[in-house]
Amino acid sequence: MIFSLSTIINTRGNDSLKYSFSFNFYSDLSDTYLGGSLIMGEFAVNRTWYGASLAYGHFISQSTFKFRIIVEEISKTVDIPIEEMAIMQMGTLSIFIRPIQKRWINTDILFGVAIANAKSSILESVYYNYSFAENRFTYLYRDYQLVKRTHFGYQAGFNISFFPVQKFGIQLNSRIQHLNNGGSFFFVGSGIIFRL
Repeated sequence: MIFSLSTIINTRGNDSLKYSFSFNFYSDLSDTYLGGSLIMGEFAVNRTWYGASLAYGHFISQSTFKFRIIVEEISKTVDIPIEEMAIMQMGTLSIFIRPIQKRWINTDILFGVAIANAKSSILESVYYNYSFAENRFTYLYRDYQLVKRTHFGYQAGFNISFFPVQKFGIQLNSRIQHLNNGGSFFFVGSGIIFRL
């Protein structure tokens, strides 16, 4: 879901530039990182049917999966919970066109570049001792490695803004991002938009 607070300011005189700033919350529906979400602020400028935007945000994903060990001698399995976390500082620079621009609806189609500084924890090894008599771990140690990488890529998406009243609207958003060696993301959501 995207929550967006946006203010549009018309410049004086013959200048037809319009400026906006939005604050968005995105949910990631891809399986690159499970349960990921992105908080992003975006500054945009447009003239009639085209414009550009610059955005910066914070992505975080936390998930747990089960590492299954099969003990063939006694035909039993042991599940070890493994926590994973990924954090990214993400920035984008996009251009967009606005094919529909009316009093009650605007649509933006955008395409641009993306960069992300990522930190993620990767499981290196697991050391354990399990007592089947007590049905519990007597010793469990999980060794993680912190990996830092910078990823470059592209994004494409759209915004649809509905304005039931002149200065207040409801917005639907979607973004697809692909980062080199960093996976692909599918961000979707909705929010609100204000204009002056």
